[in-house]
Amino acid sequence: MSRSRGKSSADLLDQLLAEASWLLSHAQALSDYGRQEEAAAEWARAAGCEEQVACLLEVAGREREAAIHRVSAASCSEKLGQHVRAVTLLRAALSVPLPDEYRGRAEQQLARALSEVPKEVSRAFTPRPPRRQAPAVS
Repeated sequence: MSRSRGKSSADLLDQLLAEASWLLSHAQALSDYGRQEEAAAEWARAAGCEEQVACLLEVAGREREAAIHRVSAASCSEKLGQHVRAVTLLRAALSVPLPDEYRGRAEQQLARALSEVPKEVSRAFTPRPPRRQAPAVS
């Protein structure tokens, strides 16, 4: 007999929470040891895992907890220089009621991420050479 859908969702959430915790710790350890390339890969995996956790928590009606995991995902994204992504995650996190102190820290994080967006976008934007117009046919 198969397990109920609710139970399997809870099991999945528990597994993802454990994975996210491990990835965050591993990424930090790699960073501390100066293994930046490997750390970046783990930060990226941690960000994705935290986003998945946030979605599952939101489905379960646990919006405040989901917001906390979105802030965590935003922190990972910032470490990767993905400030545009961090802004999106932080805006989603701030869309739910949060304790004042936590909201204040998330708003400061949002302000920092927003200040980095122009640099990120300018690095990513590679202007194309001007298009040459074909000569007019007479």
